[in-house]
Amino acid sequence: MLRATGMLLGALCVLLLAGGMPWGGVAAVYGGGLMRLLGGMMGVVCGWAAWRLSMGHRLRTLLGVISLFLVVSGVSVFVYCGGESLRWAGMGGGMWFGAVGMGCLATVGVLFSIIFGYLAHLSLRVEKLWLAVAHLSVVLVVAGVFVDAYAEQRLALTHCIGEPSVVRNKMRDALVPFLVEVKDMQIERYGSSHTYTLLEHRNGRWLPIAEAKREGGAIRCGQEQWPVAELRAFPGGEGRYLALPGSPMRVLVQQPGPVKEYRAVCRLSAARGDGESREVTLRVNAPASWGEWRIYLMSCSEDGRQVQLLLRRAPGRPLVFAGLVGIFLCCFAWAFGNRRSTQA
Repeated sequence: MLRATGMLLGALCVLLLAGGMPWGGVAAVYGGGLMRLLGGMMGVVCGWAAWRLSMGHRLRTLLGVISLFLVVSGVSVFVYCGGESLRWAGMGGGMWFGAVGMGCLATVGVLFSIIFGYLAHLSLRVEKLWLAVAHLSVVLVVAGVFVDAYAEQRLALTHCIGEPSVVRNKMRDALVPFLVEVKDMQIERYGSSHTYTLLEHRNGRWLPIAEAKREGGAIRCGQEQWPVAELRAFPGGEGRYLALPGSPMRVLVQQPGPVKEYRAVCRLSAARGDGESREVTLRVNAPASWGEWRIYLMSCSEDGRQVQLLLRRAPGRPLVFAGLVGIFLCCFAWAFGNRRSTQA
């Protein structure tokens, strides 16, 4: 059985590499039929292994799983309520009462986790039971992935700031229960706001030959300098330029500095217009939430007028999250806890 499991894991690794290789990789491999077949087989094998490992201690295993669930719930309460307590405390004034209340709930979450963590330790003291629950956690991850594969909803939007009507119509057609309106797009850049590059025309192409720096009201490159006021705007684009006399042809180009962070200030409101409405700030890899939906900032145009958003509803996310947390906790307990089997 171990040999068959090793072959299954090897096949999964090959498919993961095939989909993620920078050259020749195909992302669609992850959602293909072979990947789903192998993932389903992995779930079945892990479920069978958990059943065998828990033989003779299945009631204790069930109590341990319930205790671990309550431990994770306590940690979630601590993280959420602790964050809200700090946020409300930062507002000052009467919000301090809410901050104290949230702090008390966060403390309850910590106590909850400690108590049920100890009960989980007592229930799963037999070494192989931690491994059994770890295999069950893998089953949860596989189940969550399959739920998302067949029930996930995605909606890609291109939002032009100041023209929200097309986006609203598209969201209503997709039966999204809320509306998104991008109010402002903020682009933060590294260092100075602009960079300057000297280009030269060679063999039918413009090639960069040197970097220039701004010094007061002039731009200097070596022994040459040019007034900033003489730069002209690119037609229909961002940045400015200055055509220089002489041969070969040269041009000085002003470009924005490298982007440090994108921030989209959005207003979320109920689709019917008579419910909740709030303002959020989206960042790359920092989405906002509306019920089961998450709103991601994907990219924006260089001038910040056009924003690409992704709206995603993944009902299998809680199962995947619970499975990953279970794998971490069980492997940690199995590796660093009492590894001597006790028959109690």
